[in-house]
Amino acid sequence: FPSSPASSSSPMAIEAMALLHGVMWRSRALSRALDAAAASTSRRHVWNESSGSKKKSGTSKITGRDDGDFTPGFYDNLIQKYAAHEEEHTERVNLKKLMETGKAVLVDERPAVVRQNAQFLQQELPKRLARRLLDLQFLPYIVVINPNIKRVYNSYYNAFETLRNFRVVNDDESNAEFTLLLKRLVDEHGPMVEALAAGLRECKSKPFIGDQLKLDSFLNSMLTSRISRRVLAEQHIALQNRRQNFVGIVCTQLDLREAVDFAFRKAQQVCVETYGVSPEMRVRGDQGDDAIISYVPAHLDYMLFELMKNAMRATVEQAIRRRRGRTSRHEMPPVIVKICRGKSDVTVKITDEGGGINEAEEKKIWNYGYTTVDEKDGSLTGLSLADGEQGGGPGGMDFSGAVGNSQSKMAGLGFGLPLSRLHARYFGGDLRLVNVNGYGVDVYLDLKNLQDEEVATS
Repeated sequence: FPSSPASSSSPMAIEAMALLHGVMWRSRALSRALDAAAASTSRRHVWNESSGSKKKSGTSKITGRDDGDFTPGFYDNLIQKYAAHEEEHTERVNLKKLMETGKAVLVDERPAVVRQNAQFLQQELPKRLARRLLDLQFLPYIVVINPNIKRVYNSYYNAFETLRNFRVVNDDESNAEFTLLLKRLVDEHGPMVEALAAGLRECKSKPFIGDQLKLDSFLNSMLTSRISRRVLAEQHIALQNRRQNFVGIVCTQLDLREAVDFAFRKAQQVCVETYGVSPEMRVRGDQGDDAIISYVPAHLDYMLFELMKNAMRATVEQAIRRRRGRTSRHEMPPVIVKICRGKSDVTVKITDEGGGINEAEEKKIWNYGYTTVDEKDGSLTGLSLADGEQGGGPGGMDFSGAVGNSQSKMAGLGFGLPLSRLHARYFGGDLRLVNVNGYGVDVYLDLKNLQDEEVATS
């Protein structure tokens, strides 16, 4: 532009100068907007479009800090920091040491041990949760946006933040509050296995993508960590409740015959709800003192219940196929259970005559999420009732309306076998399966006697 005063005062020059100032102002405004957007993006969360805001503040009795709503951050450096610490410094959980700690509290009456255990959990649990949160962040995009997987992530993040911010346990009052917090978190995380299973199934059902997802290694790590956290939390809770023949959560006089019978009764009820009938059971092998071990009842109950359901389901469905929908419990072979005591372990063998597993399915039974329940209508596959065939009659049962009912209790998640094997291995045992296609299956559940063996696990 001309620099002379005369030319700068012309209408055209004045208009040009105004236009230039306007462009420069808008450029600076745009730059500020872009900077703000970049800063906002760095704080943005995967689960929510905004970072959320505090609604109200107040001092929590649990954490001793200001409360307020928070939105879990997906790319959170704090999570990475705790996860890295877990990778380097996590102590391994020694189950025999858990029993020794329990005896120090319950037998020697040393309450200070409880507070020390609480302080250990305050350090340990957030690290383990952070590692799992990081594992969830590493999942493919199609998985992390699944609503059920989001639910798991948010639940874990909430637990991570709550435990991390809890004030140091240094007296009986704070320990009591910490114990109540652990109870609540254990209850809240109970449905997380179902959420994981549902999320996995939904992702695997996606065309072209589902078959490419290989998540068994992730689920093994996720569920092993879940078992360890529950053992640690439940042990601390149980240490403050004295029960006969228990050291924390470990029962020192667990009768395997009673445990087998308990699992059978539970599975029988579900089987009858699903099919209208169930096979009988025969128990053989060791009994009395030879069938007594030290173990965690809740974990054993889960494994036996899942194995019983599998055996019963195979037996009933095989009977339905052979008799075209008409059968009774007296016409079905029983499920045979044999208890065999070894030097430091016990094997529970469960045998069914349910026709075995075909070769194609046998390769998949240890995969998480694999199930023979039809995904479209929820029915149990492989059952074909003849048209117009009605059971009924003396000693007979009508399956025409029963098949498919309550199937989610009998089967469907595809986690029963792999998760049962994970439980067994966590406590130093194992779960093996011998299949005779066309005849039946033998399942061997190896259990370590926790009092005899020093079993260490993560």
